[in-house]
Amino acid sequence: MSLNESLDIENLDKYLSEAITLVSEHIKNITKEPVVPRIERQELYSMVAHEMPYEGADVQQVIDDVKKTILPYCTKIGHPRFLAWILTSPSPAGAIGEILNVGLNQVPVAYKGGPAATVLEQIVIQWFGKLFGYPADHGGILVSGGTMANLTALAVARAVHVPGVFEQGLQNIEKPLCLYVSDQGHISVERSAAMLGIGAQWVRKIPTDSYFKMKLAALHEQVAKDRAAGFHPLCVVAQAGSVNTGAIDPIGELADFCSENNIWLHVDAAYGGGAIITAKGSELMKGIERADSIATDPHKWFFIPVEAGCTLLKCREHLYSTFKCSAGYLGKESAYDYMNYGFQLTRSSRALKIWFAFRVHGLNRISRIVERNMALAHEFRKKLENHKRWEVFAPVELSIVCFRYVPASHWSSEALNALQYKILAELEKSGKAFLTPAILDGRVALRICFANHRTTSEDLEILYDLLFDIGNRSINS
Repeated sequence: MSLNESLDIENLDKYLSEAITLVSEHIKNITKEPVVPRIERQELYSMVAHEMPYEGADVQQVIDDVKKTILPYCTKIGHPRFLAWILTSPSPAGAIGEILNVGLNQVPVAYKGGPAATVLEQIVIQWFGKLFGYPADHGGILVSGGTMANLTALAVARAVHVPGVFEQGLQNIEKPLCLYVSDQGHISVERSAAMLGIGAQWVRKIPTDSYFKMKLAALHEQVAKDRAAGFHPLCVVAQAGSVNTGAIDPIGELADFCSENNIWLHVDAAYGGGAIITAKGSELMKGIERADSIATDPHKWFFIPVEAGCTLLKCREHLYSTFKCSAGYLGKESAYDYMNYGFQLTRSSRALKIWFAFRVHGLNRISRIVERNMALAHEFRKKLENHKRWEVFAPVELSIVCFRYVPASHWSSEALNALQYKILAELEKSGKAFLTPAILDGRVALRICFANHRTTSEDLEILYDLLFDIGNRSINS
């Protein structure tokens, strides 16, 4: 055993350059098909080196293996017709920022763990707070994504409404807690309730109207019913861009209700938050600045590489008092230590890629792309409505369109649902585009989310023709 042995690599510049070239090739070829690689898991597993590597290999050999067995089998999330889920196409500037971030390897657990990373996170949190209209003394932290952003905010809500809960837990509370979210709410709300000891069954799913927005009257009724039964209504989670249809709940009216009833208002703007930088989006989310907390995802409609989520708190002290920790081995604390503003200690720096991309592109340019995405959604909806074989399920508020192919009026609900799944499977098989379904009132919909900076009207036309052709072939096969 050598006492001088290290993990440093000779000719590091050469190999870093080759790695960067691979990333560059992937981005340059992002518009080529297939969108989703067509290879079975077991076949791919057998191709990739999977034996435990007790002895090291030549760096060039491993890079060549990446080029041969990894790069060709990466889903092209940045492809202009990758319009599934809400994984947006990251900007190349964001990728540069992430590459720099990985190389610098800063850990903003404490200021000394990364002074520049800490300051960058403070700046980025200030930027997002300003976008959403929060006061200058607001708080926040960057997290992995919307799920952790919601969990963090709900943990603060629980701490504020149940003082001492971090020390005593929920063992001795007088009244069981309840959360309220529309029936279009994200699954992370239920998961958060389970993680926080509230229990998923105490998440009240409030019915929605024909626009898939929370019914205020139904919420009022449920809260009154719970209070009469001895429960403690803790928090209402409003949707600012629901995962299925992009619906935005009536945030201003919910803020009035929560204020009058001492209920925490959290807004899940993981997807729709990006629209806040447009005139239309700002109007649709009017009143969001009154929320106690907001979750948004820079890695969605702000076009930042994953992972990048953000939790904002109107009152910084609430965030600090919830997560403040102390341990001798962490050293002397600073008021800017992010270990006191979230659950994680060791955590990657997520601010550099956001700061870098925003500075390179500017919010005005990003805003124009978000506006184009919304315009494409409306254009696509109109195109569908002009043909009798398409049924549009919901109004287009942001950039999601839910629709289905209906060959004839006599088709049963079960047959129509099966047909939509068949169309999606054939579309993915073609390699030309990738969409996913949504289930609305028991009906399967084809769901398209325009949240991609590369998507154009030409892609819209290609996709429409593809879907129409696959629909026709599916009913004739």
